[in-house]
Amino acid sequence: MIKIYGKNCVYAAIFNHAKMDIYVEDNQIKKDKNLSSLLHDKGYKPTILSKNEMDKKFGNSHQGFGALREDYQIYDESILNDFKVEEGRVLILDGIQDPHNLGAILRSVDAFGFDLVILPKNRSASINEVSAHVSTGAIEYVKIVYVNSLLTAINKLKENGFWICGTDAKGDTLATDIDPKLSLAVIIGSEGFGMSKTLVNASDYLITIPMVGHVNSLNASVSTGIVLKDLCKRKWYALS
Repeated sequence: MIKIYGKNCVYAAIFNHAKMDIYVEDNQIKKDKNLSSLLHDKGYKPTILSKNEMDKKFGNSHQGFGALREDYQIYDESILNDFKVEEGRVLILDGIQDPHNLGAILRSVDAFGFDLVILPKNRSASINEVSAHVSTGAIEYVKIVYVNSLLTAINKLKENGFWICGTDAKGDTLATDIDPKLSLAVIIGSEGFGMSKTLVNASDYLITIPMVGHVNSLNASVSTGIVLKDLCKRKWYALS
């Protein structure tokens, strides 16, 4: 079981029909007359708690909503054997160890239509209550797989027809310049060290983010949002 909290996070789990025990602050029931009906219709019987009780159980960021949810589904890496280009776009995270960054990245993944996130089993943040909360419910809609070797996963994706896009300050390609007809798997490097050299060498493209200020690097979750948004523009350009 995993503890989740925050209105958006809990609501996303409700609409995803997750197995969980829901806790609601008493004043939320009073404020939202449709809440009880929604929970009843979805098959949930919430436990009503006071604010102090909710604070003790879920901390101070629960917004009146919390739950003990079954663990999120983590896919086995065998999913990559049959993950074809028509099934969607892929994000690969190379050494993202901060659960706040992971949660924020999952928000961008959902917002910009990526379908699968691949992380290494070592040197990577786990799916926990922090990453779930920061994702504000996006975690309910994203397939996540942990693999033994990112390089092996990348080679499998290449076999399945994906083009690999690394991200690097020394890159020579803008995301918007990549052919919109290509199916992409995008790599985001770690907060402190970027992509490993092995994955840089395995990339078909190295995307760079143009910057004009005095700082030459961005937070990993910010970089992810910018790159994924720019890659979405390719599709919009192609349709225009």
